[in-house]
Amino acid sequence: MNSIEKHVLQLIGENTTSPDVFADTDAGMVQIRDSVNDAIEEIALLTDSYRGQYIIPLRDSRSFYRLNSSRGRFCHITDAWIPSLKRRLDQTDLVRLNYLNTNWLSDSGTPECYFPIGVNWMGLWPYPTDDQIVLELMTIMIPDRYTSDTARIRLKDDFSWAAAHYAVGEYWASRGDAKSAMWHHNKYLDKMGLFKTYTASPEKLAYYRSNKERMPNNELVRS
Repeated sequence: MNSIEKHVLQLIGENTTSPDVFADTDAGMVQIRDSVNDAIEEIALLTDSYRGQYIIPLRDSRSFYRLNSSRGRFCHITDAWIPSLKRRLDQTDLVRLNYLNTNWLSDSGTPECYFPIGVNWMGLWPYPTDDQIVLELMTIMIPDRYTSDTARIRLKDDFSWAAAHYAVGEYWASRGDAKSAMWHHNKYLDKMGLFKTYTASPEKLAYYRSNKERMPNNELVRS
């Protein structure tokens, strides 16, 4: 078992050397690992702590690109940059593109904007006209779930106890002990520095975010 799993067993009163309920095997630790993985995913989403770089060789006359990664799942793009042109792409969306130009799919040239489509797809406007451009993306990601005690845990050490309390909260909730579950969940919030945060504050809510430019004002004329 890894260090976070040991923290969890200690908090629920298990012997970490020879546990009674959770055997130190991949099968025996499934429930604990599922909860720890849940915690890691939420912490990554809340803190933007797991980042990735993605290089896309652009293709002639291709507007849409699928994003695949062996390091985890894409959450959102923070920066799109064309190194050869020293150009940063703005984020937009399909609604805005269609508002400005209903024939935007026919526009060609050097890309100026990108727009996410779901989680694993993105589009470019206008579409490139050659194969010589490389796009560099900086992304926030959610790490893959680990399944063994030898797997790398992609979580900062500062958050290890927070993840442990999150998992212990789920453990007590699964056994119907709402009081203990709430206590450990509050400890998780405290370790994350979220306990005193005003929960309705939009900058503190976890969500798939975007950085797209605002819609044009009413004075602009559609083409």
